[in-house]
Amino acid sequence: MQLDEKRHVIMPLLDELRKYNPSIGKYEKSMMTESFDYSVKLSNGLIRLPEELVSDYERSPDAITLVRIKSTASKFVPSNATIASPSSAGAFPVEKPIKGNRRIIIRAASIAIAIIIIIVIAILLISRTQQRDKENAARIHQELLDSEKTARLNQEQLDSANAAAKLNKEKLDSINTAQQNQEKVAEAAKIAIRNTIRFYVTASRNAFTYKLVGSISNLKITVTNNTAYTMDAVKVRVAYIKQDGGVYKYEELSFNGIAPNSQMTLNAPDSDRGTHVQFAIETISSSQLGL
Repeated sequence: MQLDEKRHVIMPLLDELRKYNPSIGKYEKSMMTESFDYSVKLSNGLIRLPEELVSDYERSPDAITLVRIKSTASKFVPSNATIASPSSAGAFPVEKPIKGNRRIIIRAASIAIAIIIIIVIAILLISRTQQRDKENAARIHQELLDSEKTARLNQEQLDSANAAAKLNKEKLDSINTAQQNQEKVAEAAKIAIRNTIRFYVTASRNAFTYKLVGSISNLKITVTNNTAYTMDAVKVRVAYIKQDGGVYKYEELSFNGIAPNSQMTLNAPDSDRGTHVQFAIETISSSQLGL
């Protein structure tokens, strides 16, 4: 900084300081030191003025507090106190000019601090992004594990269901086979009964009443069904026989709906001739047996 750059500010500031320290001499010259204070050479000594005080006084003299004024005024060093004369090395040190000013340095420091803050924020953001990426990767990995576990459980359930379905099919096939076998056995039984139906469906009569002159009354014919199947219709033919052995007449009785393992009895018509009767089953029909 050039000498006397702030002379227009320092001189009126010295006038304020003299009010509280009249020993302060007249202004001769000033220079900024390496510590950014103003070293002012006076007619009778030296005084150092803080740069903040000079700048604040330059902006607003009325804003300077009395405490600051008194404190600065007390820093006056007479030339006969510690330094022999103003020309001696300690009285007013010859200082090298400083490039730039404090404001530039402060601005540069602020910029450096801002850059550091930006770098720190960037590092934090990168760290946070990396942490978030790790968390996302861990979450995706866990989701994949859960998905694989779910798929494995679903496969196990599907295998179990398939095994159960197979077992059910085998049981159903076994039941169907058993049913088919039963049907075959039942059909074989039907065929056997059908082929020998006369042994299972029979007819009988009661002790009817007849007269010597020839007549028959109170004749009853009973048909017995010894099968497990319903006989839809059984026809019995009754022959009334005369004393000479000839047939006087024929009568047909129809037995309908004879239940399994049961009997049905019908009254045969009376005859005014005949000494005895002959009867036989003519036809048997049963839808259950295929007759």
